[in-house]
This record gives sequence, structure tokens and C-alpha cells, in this order.
Amino acid sequence: MDNQQVTLVAILDLSAAFDCVDHDILLSKLQSSFGLGGITLTWILSCLTDRSQRVLFSGSLSIESMFLFSVPQRPVLGPLLFAVCSRYL
Repeated sequence: MDNQQVTLVAILDLSAAFDCVDHDILLSKLQSSFGLGGITLTWILSCLTDRSQRVLFSGSLSIESMFLFSVPQRPVLGPLLFAVCSRYL
């Protein structure tokens, strides 16, 4: 900018991308592309299913919302599954 040159900034926010992962497609890819099955696939499925969220605001608790898509962002498994999903889908 100081030299009167063109400057381009690209910002990529992947935080919402974690919410777009379809569990059925992901599990199918883990089976077909990586040969996962049995206890391993059952364990991954248990990390993805029956997840919900509630919000507490000013002493009021919202209704429970179930996650039909998404992978958890905190543990190591979430980013790994997201990377697998985005690489092989």
C-alpha cells in the first residue's frame, strides 16, 4: 500500500463449515475410503449422534435443539472428521 501497489486480503472463516457435515455421508466415506467398521465406526457414530444444545440467557433456558449435521469443534476428532469429509466428498 505504501508503494501504491494493489493489496488483496482473503479471509476464510471455517467455523460454520463444521455445521454442514452430513453424518450419513461422512460415515459412508469412512467405511468405503478408509475401511473403518465395527467398534471404530460405532464409536465415531456415538460421537456424532444424540448431540443437542440449549442456551441459558438471563435465567431462562431455551428448548433443546438436536444437531442433525455437524461435527464437534473442540476435540481432536471433530477437526479430523471435518478434514476427511472436506477432502474426500
